This record gives sequence, C-alpha cells and structure tokens, in this order.
Amino acid sequence: MRLHFLLLLLFSHFSWGLAQENKTNLSSLPDFSKPIIRFIRVYGEKSELDPPVIVVGDERTAVSTGLKSDKIVIEFDVASKVPPSLFARFVHCSYDWKEDENIFINEATAYRTSNIFWESAPISSKYYNFRGKIIIPNEQVKFKYSGNWKVKLFDYSEPDVVLAEARFFVVNPIANVEMRFYSDFYTPERNVTASAYDIEVLVTAAGRAKLIESYLHSVVLYRNHRWYEPIVISMNAPSTDYFKYKFSTSVFGFVSNGKVFRIDGVPAENGYRVIDLTNLALYPSMNAPVRLPISDIRRRGSYFEPHDDGAMITSFVSPNYDDYVYVEFVLDPEGWETNEEVFLVGSFNNWRPSRDWRMYYDENERIFKLRQWVRRARHNYLYATGSLGDDGNVIRVSYDEFEGNT
Repeated sequence: MRLHFLLLLLFSHFSWGLAQENKTNLSSLPDFSKPIIRFIRVYGEKSELDPPVIVVGDERTAVSTGLKSDKIVIEFDVASKVPPSLFARFVHCSYDWKEDENIFINEATAYRTSNIFWESAPISSKYYNFRGKIIIPNEQVKFKYSGNWKVKLFDYSEPDVVLAEARFFVVNPIANVEMRFYSDFYTPERNVTASAYDIEVLVTAAGRAKLIESYLHSVVLYRNHRWYEPIVISMNAPSTDYFKYKFSTSVFGFVSNGKVFRIDGVPAENGYRVIDLTNLALYPSMNAPVRLPISDIRRRGSYFEPHDDGAMITSFVSPNYDDYVYVEFVLDPEGWETNEEVFLVGSFNNWRPSRDWRMYYDENERIFKLRQWVRRARHNYLYATGSLGDDGNVIRVSYDEFEGNT
C-alpha cells in the first residue's frame, strides 16, 4: 500500500457513521421528532482528498506545510422533520484526544458557531433530509492554539446533548521534520506476507523558533483519512489495545541536534478495495437492499487497485441523486474460519470500526453479510478483524486476515 502519513508533533503546553442494525427494514425507519446526525466528515476546503488541517502562523512559523487548503469543511447529514436548529462547539484536545480542561484554551463563547449553510436532500432521499456545512476559520471562529481539535454538534433545544463529533487538526509549522522509511518484517498470526515498515522521524527547530526539550515529547502518525487510528511514538504514552500487533518505539537525541522518534514493525497493509456508488445502474435508489454485484473474497497476495488514498469522493454525484444507498456487503471467506469478529471499515464510516459495522456470518450461505446505509460516492474500504471491549469499543484491530499484506 502507498504510505501517505500525516505527522503531528505534540507539545505538552498546547498541545462514525451512524446506521441501523444489520437487518433493518426500510419501512421501519423512525419518524424523527428530534434531529439525528446520519454522517459527519471533515476535509480540506479545496479538495476532498485534503486532510482536515488548519494552518495557523505567528512569529515562530518557519516552514511550509505544502497543504493546498487553509480552511476545512465540516459536512453532516441530518434526518429531521423540519430544518434543524444546530450549533457547533470546538474543543481542544491532547495528542490522545482527551479534551483539554483549560478554560482559557477551550473558551466556550470563542469556539462556537451557528453559521451553518443548509441544503435540502433530494426529494427521493429516504435516509436524510438536510445537509449542513461549516467552513472554518470564519468570522465567528478563529484558532489561536495548535493541536488536536474536535467539533461537536448540538441542538439548541438540548444544548447539553452531543449529536455527533469529528476530528481535525490545527498546525503551526515551527519545526523541520524529516521522515525515513525502512523495509522490515513483522510476525503475522496468519499466513500472509510479513512486510512492514520501520519509521524514523527527525525533528529539529526551524528558523527563530525555540523548542523546549521537555515539551517535545510525542510524534503521532496517521494514515491518510484514518483519523481514529493514531500511531503514537511518545516518551509518555500508555500502551493501547486498539491494534492487535504491538509496535516497538524509541525516542532519543536532543532538539539542538535533532530529536529522533522511531517506531518498528508497522504492517504495510494492502491496497484499498473500492466501491463506486456513483454508478446508478449497479446501485439504483430503491426500497430494497442492493447487493454487491460480485462477492468480495479473502485476499492473500498484493493488490494495487487504483484507489483514493482512503478518501470519499462525491464530486461526480449529481445533486438529484446525492442520497444514501442501502447496500448489502458480502464477504466470501472461501472456507476460511476465523475466531474474531469481522468489521467493515472505510471512508463511509470514517475508518472507524464499531458494533454497527460488524458483519454477521450466514450459516446457510457460508458468507459474511452486512446491510448498511452508505452515502452515494466513490468509497475506499477494507475488512478488519477485532473484538468488542468491555466498553463496547473495538480492540485488537488488524487487516491482514482478510486483506493480506503487501
């Protein structure tokens, strides 16, 4: 798989798809008395391929990020009888997405907006009624602090109930960063290619910026568009049970001559699968599940199908057909048996495995199935394995059992 990573440096002082159960019948959709957020995503203003990054600057800014967009778009679909009355709050977080309790950074009145552009869904839409868009920074909201941020949506009638949230980043480029990739191997539990990467990140101060040694403690890597899968290299980070395979990390050196953050044994993964729901002949709008024309099968070798680096692409969708399709995904394991849960993960759920996106095994047909509402677009996706933790979140996630490895 082509490795396109977003890298974030963390300094200590500043530092979803919703859906019905697998077998939901179209006629059972509820009568919405309160707004329901069907889907939310964030991307760069100039392109859906751009990461959700806002670049800010001050006298310390010394390098260019190379990003095309300087604003981000927050886009969400709402099921509601009447035009919803919503507002958004923005919350600063630590590198591991814990919300900051500093009231000066998370000033409630400063980081809040109701400046939402609304448009109606197509007349034929069954799954949502309105689409909202927020472009930031804007006249109401400007960001002074870099770091990880969440956007949270609320209804004015219930201002304490979070309807949905999503992640984005605010970056002030004050350091030089150099990434080095080395080929390596990991120890897979299945009979797949054991290709992996060792990654070194060299960080040095740039220009007039002064980096305080003790503040530069973490580097976080993200595969593009997979913002719920942080790969952390840190002197302080606790271990996580999100990934099945454990990575060896180390931090050494000094900022004055270059501080190095290293991680070993990151699986290379395989090319993404692609489903193009913009094809109305294959995926019409209808009152029944639309099954994949050909069942997906377990992959063992390397696959390099042209994909979109994990992004959702809607630019080829006509406004008249910009709806959701009730898709039945089918995975044929070809006799392979697994002891783990199988999850569908992709751009249609922000690359976030969850209970709602867990597949079930049909004993009669001997295949895995999942019926889900998916926004009409070109999507990238993979089949993951894992298990549900005590808190309901998915843990021990890996992709090599049904996707292979390059």
